[in-house]
Amino acid sequence: MSNPKPSSSRVSGLLQVIERSAGTGLDDKNVENVSQATAKILRMLGQQEKTLTESILRKSKVSQSLVTLLMTTQDVALHLNTVHILVHIASSSNSKCTRLVRQGAPHALLRSVAATSRVRPLLEELCLHQHLLLIKLATKEKKLALKARLCGVVTVTLDLAKQCINNIDLSSPLLQVLKIYATNHSNSLSLVKNGVLNLIERYFSMYGKQNIAVFRYALELYTQVLAIRANAVKAAANGATRRMLDLFNYWTDLDKLHKFVHIRKSILNSIKHLVGNESGRKSLIKCDGISILYATAKQSDEMKQEIQRNCSTHTSSDFKLRVTVNTQDIYKKTDTTNPNGKAIDNLALTCSQIIRKSMPKVCLPIPSLHGPVYFDESSLDPTDPYLLQEYKEDGYEDEDEAPAEEVPLTLTNVEDFLKFFPELTDYQNNKVILDQLSEYRKEFITLVPQTPSNSQNELSDERSDTGPISVIVKPVLQNGSSQSIRSQSSPKSSGSDPLRKISNSCDPNLPPRSVTSKRSCRNVKSVTNSLSNMSLGDSPVLTASYSPPPAKAVKHFAKVAAPDMYSHRPPHYLEQLYDPIQSVQRTLMLLDIARAVHPETLINRIAYDQDELVKTEEPSNHALSNIKWDPALRRCKILPSIPQTRLNADPPLDVLSQHMNEENSTGTVNIPILQFESRHECGNLRKAIQVRIFEYDLVLNSDIGSTRHHQWFYFEVHNMVADFPYRFNIINCEKSCSSFTQGMQPLLYSAHDALTNGTGWQRCGKRICYYKNNFVRKATEDTGRASAAQNMHTLTFTICFPHSHDTCYIAYHYPYSYSSLQAHLLEVQHLHGISSVLRRQTLCTSIGGNPVDLLTITQFSPSHNKSSANSINDREYVVLSARVHPGESNSSWIMKGVINFLISDSEKAQQLRNKFVFKIIPMLNPDGVINGSHRCSLLGVDMNRQWINPHPNLYPTLYHTKGVIQLLVALGKRPVLYCDFHGHSRKKNVFMYGNITQPADNATVKLLPTILDIHAPAFSFSNCCFTVEKSRESTARVALWRQFGITRSYTLESSYCGADQGLYKGCQLGTQHLEEMGAKFCEGILIMSSADQPCCLSDETDEDEDSYFSSDSDDSEDDDDSSAE
Repeated sequence: MSNPKPSSSRVSGLLQVIERSAGTGLDDKNVENVSQATAKILRMLGQQEKTLTESILRKSKVSQSLVTLLMTTQDVALHLNTVHILVHIASSSNSKCTRLVRQGAPHALLRSVAATSRVRPLLEELCLHQHLLLIKLATKEKKLALKARLCGVVTVTLDLAKQCINNIDLSSPLLQVLKIYATNHSNSLSLVKNGVLNLIERYFSMYGKQNIAVFRYALELYTQVLAIRANAVKAAANGATRRMLDLFNYWTDLDKLHKFVHIRKSILNSIKHLVGNESGRKSLIKCDGISILYATAKQSDEMKQEIQRNCSTHTSSDFKLRVTVNTQDIYKKTDTTNPNGKAIDNLALTCSQIIRKSMPKVCLPIPSLHGPVYFDESSLDPTDPYLLQEYKEDGYEDEDEAPAEEVPLTLTNVEDFLKFFPELTDYQNNKVILDQLSEYRKEFITLVPQTPSNSQNELSDERSDTGPISVIVKPVLQNGSSQSIRSQSSPKSSGSDPLRKISNSCDPNLPPRSVTSKRSCRNVKSVTNSLSNMSLGDSPVLTASYSPPPAKAVKHFAKVAAPDMYSHRPPHYLEQLYDPIQSVQRTLMLLDIARAVHPETLINRIAYDQDELVKTEEPSNHALSNIKWDPALRRCKILPSIPQTRLNADPPLDVLSQHMNEENSTGTVNIPILQFESRHECGNLRKAIQVRIFEYDLVLNSDIGSTRHHQWFYFEVHNMVADFPYRFNIINCEKSCSSFTQGMQPLLYSAHDALTNGTGWQRCGKRICYYKNNFVRKATEDTGRASAAQNMHTLTFTICFPHSHDTCYIAYHYPYSYSSLQAHLLEVQHLHGISSVLRRQTLCTSIGGNPVDLLTITQFSPSHNKSSANSINDREYVVLSARVHPGESNSSWIMKGVINFLISDSEKAQQLRNKFVFKIIPMLNPDGVINGSHRCSLLGVDMNRQWINPHPNLYPTLYHTKGVIQLLVALGKRPVLYCDFHGHSRKKNVFMYGNITQPADNATVKLLPTILDIHAPAFSFSNCCFTVEKSRESTARVALWRQFGITRSYTLESSYCGADQGLYKGCQLGTQHLEEMGAKFCEGILIMSSADQPCCLSDETDEDEDSYFSSDSDDSEDDDDSSAE
C-alpha cells in the first residue's frame, strides 16, 4: 500500500517548525521536534514529490534557517538531516546554490567539517554529505579554498582522506574537495608539505582499473598540485617523472579501444607540469620518454588521418557524384564517427607539447648572431661625439624610458635647403625669399612649440596654425668660413657650435624668451644683411638625361635578380587568403620531433652558406646594375654589369623520370639538391641545409649592424624538380605570432613564366604553419647556456615548382628594390611634358653612398609672369615619405601609386597639382633596402626612432627631410599634411595612425581617414588609432607633429596579408591594390581640401570619442618588429 501524498498544510507546518527553531534557539525539546521535522522532509524529498519539493525550495527563509541550524546544532542526527536537505537545495538549480552562498552556507559548512572531524568514531555518512555539499558550493564560491585555509579545514580534509583511503564512497568527494583546496597557492604548498604526494601515489597503487572514478579524481588532484612550480620541482626530484611515465605506458597498453583517453590525458597533464623544470626534462629524456610520447602522438595522428580519409569523400545519393567534403565537416564527422575523436586529437597535441618542451635547446647553425658582412664605419668622422654613444641594438624605446629631448633642428646652411624649392626659386627672386625668412613675424629665432608628452597635452588650434618654430641660420661668409648667429642674450650663447641645444626649448614650463629686445633686433638685422649677400646657385634638378648611379651595397652581390630585370605584372584575378588546415601543424611538428627521435634518417647537407662565401669571395668594385633607357621600348631596363647565369625559358622535359631511373647504392631516388642564391639586391638568406630529400632548413640574415629582425626573406632557387612538394623551414623567426597564421602566403616568381608569358609574382605555398621550435637565439660559437636564450619560431611552407630546372625567387612580400625605384623615376622623367609637373632632385646621400631622391610635384607654369608666381606661392604643401623600414616594401608600392596618380592627366590629379605642392621622399632608407635588411639602417638602428634630433652624418635623410619641413614653416608654409608610409605584419587592411590629445583636434585629424574609409576599398577606419603613446614620441608622426605643429601628421599602415572587410574581404592584397590605395589616398586629399565643414565627428558623444581613442594592444609588442611605425 503506497503512502498518502502529504498535504500542503502539513508541509507548511514542518517548515514553520524549522523557522521557529532557528529564531528562538534550540533546547532538548526543540532539537527533538526539529529532528523529526527534518526527517519527515527528507522522506518527502525521497518520494520525489515535485510540488512539495518546489514549495520547500522556493522559500529563502527555509534555506537561511537550515544554514543557521548548521552553525548552532550539535545533535548528530539533526546535523545529518540538515546537511542532506542543503545538498538537495544546492543540487536543484544554480540560483539556489548562489542563494546559499550569499546566506553564508560555505562558512557554516567549513566550521561543521572541522567540528565533525573531532568526533570519534568518525561519522562517515555525515562527512560524505558535508563534502558533497562543499563540491556543490564551490561552483559559486570562488574563495572557498581561501576560506578553508582560514578555518583550518585543509589539513582536516587531508587527514580524512588518509583515514578513509579504503572507503571508496568517501574517497571520491574527499579527493575532489582537496583538488578545490589546491587551487590556492598556499594551500597547495601546505598539502605537499603534509604528504599529499605520497597519499596520491597510494591511491594510484590501490585504485586503477578496479575503480576508475577514484583513480581519476586522484590523478586530477595530482595534476592540480603539480601546477605549482615548487611542487613540480619537488616531485620531479623524487622520481615522479619516471613513475608517471610508467603509469602512462600501463594505461596505453590497457587502452586498446581508446575508452580511457581521458585517463591518459590526465597523466600527460601531470607529466607536462613535471617537465616544466630541468630535473623533470632530464628524467624524461633519460627514460626515453620522448620516443614513447612520439609513438603515441604519431599513432593518434595516423588514426585521425585515417578517419579523415574515410570521411573525405562520399557518394551523393541524388547525383551519384564524388563530392569532396569541407575541412570543417571532416572534423565534425570525425567526432561523430568516433566519440573519442576529439579527445584523441587533444592527446596527440599534449604529447607534442611535452616533447617540444622537453627537447634540448639547440643553437642556430650559424657561427655568430651578427651577419657575415658589416658596415665599415671608418667613413664616418671618428671624432664625432655622436659616434661614441652606444645605440640600442634594436633601435627601440623602452616603455618606461623618458622620451628624448625635443631639440629644434639646426639649419647649418640655408642655401643647401633653399635649393630644394624649385617651385619658389623659379618664380621669385632671391631677395623675396630671404626677406620672408628674416621678416617671418619679426621673430626669426624663437622656440619650438612644446606639448607635454602625456594625456594632459594642450595643443590649441592657435598653436597648430601660427606657433613659432626655431630656425638657427649659419650663413656662409665670403672667405668660406661660417659663423653662428644667435639671438639669446645670455653670455653662454656665444660660440660656433651649430648643434647647440636651446636652453629652455625642452622645458614646457619655462615661458618663451622675448625677442623684442634691441639685441634681438640687431641680430635679425645682421641675419638679413648676411642672407642678402647669399646666392641660391643653380637648382639641382635632374633631367631626363640623368643616368642613375648603380646601387652601392655593403654586401658583395653576385647577380641582378630576374624580377628586377623583367619587372612584375600582377595577376588579373584576386588571390584568396589561404585557409589553413588545423591538423597540419601537428603533423609537421611531429616531423620535426622525428629529427630527435630518428636522427639517422636526416641528410643534414649544407646547400648554401653565405658565411663561407664571404670568406672566399674576392672584393669587387664593379657596378651592381646599370639602368638604361630604351628609346625603342620606351621603358627602362635594369641590366647586369657582371656575368649572369643564363635563364632558360625552355627547361628540359622528363627530368623527373631521369632522376627516378638514377638510383644510388641504397636504392633511394637520386633527386638533385636545390641551389640557392641571395647575393642580389634586397636578398636575404644566410644558410640553407637539406634535412630530407624535399625538406630544407633556412636561416635568415639579421639586419646589418644588428643581431635581430629576422623577418624579410628574398632568395633565388634553381635546380628543382617540377610538381614535387618542397618544404622550406625558416627556423630563426623571432615573433611570437605572424600573419602567416591568418591566411598570408609567401610569393613565388618564375623566370620561365616571366620570359614566356610575362607572369610576375604570385602567392604560393601550402601547409603553411608558424610555431615555436627548439632552436634558441644563440650561435654555435657563443658562450653561455642555450636554455637561457630566447626561443625561435619556425615558418614552414610547401611549394610545388611549376617547371623543372627553372630559376625561381621566393619572397616575404612583393620586393621593390632601389634599382626599381630609379628605373621608375627615370621612366617618369621621359614622359612627354613631365617637366611642367615634376622636379626631381637629390636630397642627400645616405651613409652607404646612395643618392636619396626628392620629388616636387605641382603644376609648374612655363611663364614667369607675376600671376603664375602668386598662384604657386599660395599653394599648400603636402610632404610624403616611405620606406624608412626597408622590409616594408608594400609602402613603396603605395608610393608608386601616389606618384603615378599625381603626374597623370586625370582631372583630379590636375586639381591636386593646382592646389598643392607635393614634396615626396620615396625611399628614406635606401641602404637597408639594397642590403636586404628588414628594419634598420647600416648602423643597426631603427631610423624611425631618431626623428626628434637626427644627426646629419648618421641619419642624413631624416636630417634633410626635417630641414625641408622646417624651412617651409619658417617661410610661413607649414605643411597641411605629412604622411609616412609603412607596412604592418599583424593586422589586416590599410589604416592610419594619427595624433589626438584633445577633442578639438578630433574632427580635423579624423577627416582624412574617414574619407579613405568611404572611398578606398582596402582602407579600414576601425583599425585606425589616434593615441600618442610614449614609445612613439620619436617617430616621424609624433615628432613632426610636436615640433612643427603639423596637425595632420599620419602614419599609413598597409597589411602584408590581406583584407577582412570591404570589397577585398578574404583576399590578399597585391601590388595593384597597393597602387590603387596610393591613388585613393591622393583623391582623399582632394576631397579633404574641398570640405567646407571638417566632419560630423566633432559632434560625437563622449562614448563615441572614447571608442575612437582606443589603443591597439598589438602596437606595444609590434614595436619589437616591423609592424607599427
